[in-house]
Amino acid sequence: DRQSARSSMMALACVKLSLLLLLNDMGGHALLQQAPTMKLQVARNVNFGKLQGGYLFPEIGRRRRAFAEAQPELAERIISLGIGDTTQPVPPHILEGLVGGAEKLGTSEGYSGYGAEQGNAELRAKIAEYVYGGKVDADEVFVSDGAKCDIARLQLMFGSGVTSAVQDPSYPVYVDTSVMMGQTGEVGETGQFEKVVYMPCLPENDFFPDLEKTPRADVIYFCSPNNPTGAVATKDQLEALVQKALKEGSLIVFDAAYAPFIKSEGVPKSIFDVDGADRCAIEV
Repeated sequence: DRQSARSSMMALACVKLSLLLLLNDMGGHALLQQAPTMKLQVARNVNFGKLQGGYLFPEIGRRRRAFAEAQPELAERIISLGIGDTTQPVPPHILEGLVGGAEKLGTSEGYSGYGAEQGNAELRAKIAEYVYGGKVDADEVFVSDGAKCDIARLQLMFGSGVTSAVQDPSYPVYVDTSVMMGQTGEVGETGQFEKVVYMPCLPENDFFPDLEKTPRADVIYFCSPNNPTGAVATKDQLEALVQKALKEGSLIVFDAAYAPFIKSEGVPKSIFDVDGADRCAIEV
């Protein structure tokens, strides 16, 4: 029918444009098949060219495979610090909820159309109550597809004019998205980018930065437990971080993706366990 034909034409156009952009990225200009004299005039974001050697985790995977092939007798002894993955099946009660929700969409009574843009209201209320113990309101909770995507989206809100601070070492997405947004300068010989504040987190400082020596940044990315070190910040340390942000007018983006692994009593699982964080922090 007419609608199907229109959808097919749009899909074909998108595929053609994707190929043109790919060819353009490989060097030179791609010519449109229908008009050989016409050149694509869309420039790529120059900041993508600053990214170093691709995403960190695929590189770790390549090196791990190369080592295993070269020394197969040691392959089983490799402890990979690359990207993690799930190893257990979906629990029955979660699977039941997913299946039930999908089945409802197949009925006139259960079909709901697009969901709320902030996420299901009942779910947001439960998150505010059970995850945060009422420290945040339901209307302050946004349900998304994950912390990594949210970090990139937050960069869109911050724009290119801000300075970011990151733990060193840290999850590569904080720096990579800052680079892509045009917040940084070029990469130096040390592998670090200009205009990024790197906060050393090493055994010598108990894996927590020396905040007194840390220059001011507009946005402070902080992950606890940290990826990749696994270090967990104490309440005293997080209180100092919040006080620094409040004093300097900075914003903390607190990555709590690994908080469920914290089992020690008295160790915060959320930045909102610290007084004043509600005035200077976003948690993902």
